[in-house]
Amino acid sequence: MPIRDQLQQIEIMMNEGQLDEAIETLEELSQNHPDNYHVISLLGECYLISGEPEKAIKPLRWATKTFHEYFKKFKKKAQESQRNDSDEKSLIRKLKKQQERRDENNVWVDHYLLGCAFGRCMQFRPAIRHLNIADKMNPKNAEIIRNIGWIRCMQEKQENGRQLLKEAINLDPENALAYNDLGASYMFEENFEEAQKWIKKAQDLDPDDDFIQTTADKLEELMAHHLLTKKTAKHT
Repeated sequence: MPIRDQLQQIEIMMNEGQLDEAIETLEELSQNHPDNYHVISLLGECYLISGEPEKAIKPLRWATKTFHEYFKKFKKKAQESQRNDSDEKSLIRKLKKQQERRDENNVWVDHYLLGCAFGRCMQFRPAIRHLNIADKMNPKNAEIIRNIGWIRCMQEKQENGRQLLKEAINLDPENALAYNDLGASYMFEENFEEAQKWIKKAQDLDPDDDFIQTTADKLEELMAHHLLTKKTAKHT
């Protein structure tokens, strides 16, 4: 089966939540096609989605470094195919050029995913570096800005981080995770009123999101602990 068809099948697996099967297939493909950009990039994405960001870093880092060289070879092959002027070859060339444009426009995705992987591994400096590259390539993207904002909060740069999170919300008012992150930034400062306000908005937008529900549960625990501590202090 052509590798393009295999990759399409893997994307179907990913969409259906069959991440273990997708990773297993991609690992096998990576052994046979160690220089295929699409295989390695997709492998990193799968590891990140599956909750294994530490395993995502190596393939995604390779993808960001290899992208331009890979598409130089791609362009060369496309040029070679122009020698045959048949209708079929002309159609193939057209499709290849369309694919090339789509892929070149999406180069920011690898940097974005790599930034997310570093961030989830608490490696904030490389996370910010790659997210900033993605932001320059694809400005005004709410998800990129949200992730930069959250990492700034994690770096205890709350003012800048919250400003970025609010910018993400302005760009995409339906981005529930941006509201959630903004609420969490107040939660750990025990500013429970602000935390509740933003987390409640996140829940209203996406009541079935497990991550948002976990944040809400953590807020309830912290508030209960804070109240208990205050009561204990009064009786001592």
